[in-house]
Amino acid sequence: MSNSAYTRSEHIRALWPWLPLWAAMALLAIFSHGPMPMFSTRTLAVAWDMWAHHQWLVPHINGEPYSEKVPLLFWMIHAGWAVFGVSDVWPRLLEVIFGGAQLVLASVLAGRLFPARPWVAKATPWLLMAFAYAFLFGLQIMYEVLLCAWVLSALLCLVPTATRAAPRWWLFGLIVGAGLLTKGPVMLLHVLFPFLLGPLWNDWARENKARWYGMGLLGLLIGLAILIAWAIPAGEAGGEAYRQRLFFTQTAGRVVDTHAQDLQNHAHPAWYYLLFLPVIVFPLSGWLRGLVALPATLLRKPWRPGASGSIACAAAALVLLLVSMLAHFPPLIDKLLIVLLVVPLFIALMRQPLEPGLRFLVCWLLPTFLVFSLITGKQLYYLLPELGGVTMLVAACVADLRERHPKLANHCALGTWPLSVGAFLLAIVLFAMPAVVPTRFPDNIWLTGMAPYARFFGVVFIVLGALLLLRGRGEMRRLAFAGLIGTVALNALFTLGLWYRYDLTPASLYLAQADSAGRPIGNLGVSYNGQYHFAGRLMHPIAKIKVKPGVTVSTDDDDDTVVHDGDTLDDFAQHHPDGLIISYAKHPPAEAYRFARLVQPSRTGWLMIWDAATLNALQSGRVPAEPSVPTQLYPLDYWRTRAAVR
Repeated sequence: MSNSAYTRSEHIRALWPWLPLWAAMALLAIFSHGPMPMFSTRTLAVAWDMWAHHQWLVPHINGEPYSEKVPLLFWMIHAGWAVFGVSDVWPRLLEVIFGGAQLVLASVLAGRLFPARPWVAKATPWLLMAFAYAFLFGLQIMYEVLLCAWVLSALLCLVPTATRAAPRWWLFGLIVGAGLLTKGPVMLLHVLFPFLLGPLWNDWARENKARWYGMGLLGLLIGLAILIAWAIPAGEAGGEAYRQRLFFTQTAGRVVDTHAQDLQNHAHPAWYYLLFLPVIVFPLSGWLRGLVALPATLLRKPWRPGASGSIACAAAALVLLLVSMLAHFPPLIDKLLIVLLVVPLFIALMRQPLEPGLRFLVCWLLPTFLVFSLITGKQLYYLLPELGGVTMLVAACVADLRERHPKLANHCALGTWPLSVGAFLLAIVLFAMPAVVPTRFPDNIWLTGMAPYARFFGVVFIVLGALLLLRGRGEMRRLAFAGLIGTVALNALFTLGLWYRYDLTPASLYLAQADSAGRPIGNLGVSYNGQYHFAGRLMHPIAKIKVKPGVTVSTDDDDDTVVHDGDTLDDFAQHHPDGLIISYAKHPPAEAYRFARLVQPSRTGWLMIWDAATLNALQSGRVPAEPSVPTQLYPLDYWRTRAAVR
């Protein structure tokens, strides 16, 4: 066998068995139920609106330009639809492909960062696929998993290989451009600090600073040029309002606190990510060996001069941030405390005699965490691209602990027993649910939905708890296997017991019939996020109807053929007597079972579809005409087993 063929064979064998295991579990989980509102249904609605109306340049949703996202993911969906036809199968397969690529790229990056420790490259994909939050969010048809792949690919271009020390700048620029077309300017934040701090971790960058920064800047400009090549014609095609939001409002609105109408700001305190960090990295947050290995490796003594003061400053800031989570300090104080936590810790770590791979991870993770914490707009999934770095950091620290402190590294007290205890406690709760819930929590929709299936999953978690109690070699793989299987099991429990509350297929199909017949549709009161458009293959927009009368947004209410955003129900019913109205309530009113066209659960409440004239008459205190057909109630099994109050 030639050397190149042997190398390829080794790479293929390195994917076994974690990649087939992850792919099987991901496919099982992502196809266990339909696309989830609102994340997946909104993405599909944009892709469908573009496809149905041939809007290839500017993303659209509900008939309007959609400035929240850039188009690469939609183009990928369209490419599959052009070959396989329009369905939600291809978009879900895409997410599985993106997730598998992320695992492979993380393994390759770990191998380059720690060439003398091959165990780190082997452990990285196992630990990464164990993250419960990342796995569940990866089931959404969203942009983050694809962004993760671009971030890891861009970082691979910066990291030296065994045969090449210089980065691949042209490829770096192209990949940055792809990331910018996936999620916008936030791509730069994920890759900027390993580049800016290159001389701190890369020997070639330290010896060739002018070339490093010059060529790196050129690579970033190539990426920005790719984004601009789309954004300028898209801004011209989308109109002035779209252009303003695309170039200015959307990005700026997430950086600063704003209350602009319809802007997805997602404002949270500066300590938001710190508070939820144990959730984001679970189950690693319950692996004592990894938790001990991190400070033992990164903060090994003797400390360099000044390190003690930096660490003390960071510790004090951490304590004050924990106090702020309860006392709610002013936002400016919270941001200052985050700076005083991260910056001194970064300085202390940079003064430590860390190997290049660890220095790279510190230069990547800590500054990126700081910037995302200072930005006002926050969502937990914004940090998903950094989870690959977290797994490499934990794996490298565990490997270092085994080399320098073998007795401590193999101590039984540092195993996975806390996770085992958690699994057993969860199993006890699951076994008790069928007996306790009907008498103690009969009105809790979540518990009553899961209770009939809970005991089967209790058995699953007993087995996983026992697996996590085992000692000896393979602890990391047992942890990853238990984390992955436990997450898939919880997703299955959700599917069996609660998916009916998220399944909008009945309402979407009913609206599809009305849309094809040319009947206008209005959405009453709450924001519409396209949740019916793809499943119903709707071709016309759904109007956003106000709950209370007032000044309408519409300027041409005399045109009976136009559905106006901002109209009141009375306006809509007068101009569109054959129209339909979608309304929502915590509990359906009694008249819904008599006069509504359709009633079905929707998350914690209910959605109802009415004839516009009927609902308007009811809200005006009049009795409408008796409907010609009975109300459709979904899901059928729900109504067979539960008596509806009429």
